[in-house]
Parts: sequence; structure tokens; C-alpha cells
Amino acid sequence: MNNLKKLGAQLEKLYMGVGAVAMGLLAFLVIFTVIMRYCFSLSWKSVSEFCVLLFTFTTFWGMGLNVLKNEHVSINILYDRLPPVVRKWLNVFNHIVMLVVDVLFVHYGWAYAVKMGKQLSMGMEIPMFYMYGLMPLCGVICAVCIVIKGAQAVCTPVSAYVVKNENP
Repeated sequence: MNNLKKLGAQLEKLYMGVGAVAMGLLAFLVIFTVIMRYCFSLSWKSVSEFCVLLFTFTTFWGMGLNVLKNEHVSINILYDRLPPVVRKWLNVFNHIVMLVVDVLFVHYGWAYAVKMGKQLSMGMEIPMFYMYGLMPLCGVICAVCIVIKGAQAVCTPVSAYVVKNENP
């Protein structure tokens, strides 16, 4: 079990690292293209399109990170007033709903990528399937993250759902 936790920590670091590298590359390329365009009147449509691809990638890549880090939007005003056992199973139910939504996202993202992916992109001149294919690819990775967090929610003892420092 300890080895599994170490593997999970390493995979999470790799996942975070890929996202950080993509975000850093995106920031560098945006700054580079702005400087080149405004100072030297140079622009490259392929670099601009690659920036769009990186932006899309970082957006959808972040879905799984939000799940892993519990950074998704939640309104806890009612949740915090529930008994711990109800909180636990509501958390499990929440992960099931997220998984259903994510599976629908993957399904329709794949259908869209297959249908619209035959045309070539204007800048890099690659099939748009690679651009649109980021949606289902990142959705599958997000589904894995949801399953992991859902399994953790099931295995977490009810005592972990007790609110500490509760104000009366």
C-alpha cells in the first residue's frame, strides 16, 4: 500500500509538471509573439495557432488537477451543517455525478473530434483532430482522477468528515 501511495505521488508530480511546463511555454510564447509583433512587425500564424493549442491543452488538462486538489467550485453552507456520515456519502455521490458528466464530455468530445477533425488547421496545417482530440484525451485523464478521488472518498472514515473548529 505504501508503494502505491508513492507511485500516486510521483504520478501527481508528473501530472503537475506537464501542466506547469505547458503553462510556462504558453506564457513564453505569448510574450515572444507580442514583442515580435509590436516591436518588429513580425508574426507567425503557426506560432499563434500553437498558442491556441497550448491554451486549450492547459484548460482541459487542469480539469483533472482541480479534481485531485479539490479546487472545483463548491458551496458548503448546507454541506457543513449535515452529519458526517451524510457528508461522506454526499461526497461519494458528488464524484459519481462528476464522473457521469465527464464521461458525457469524453463521448461528445470524441464525436466532435472525429466529425470535425478531417480539415487542416490554418497555421500549423495539421488535421484539426489533434486540436479537438485534446478534449476527450484530457477528459479520460480527468475520469481517472475522479475515480481515484471517489475511491478515496469511499475508503475515508466518517471521522474525517467531522468539522473541526465549528462556530456555534
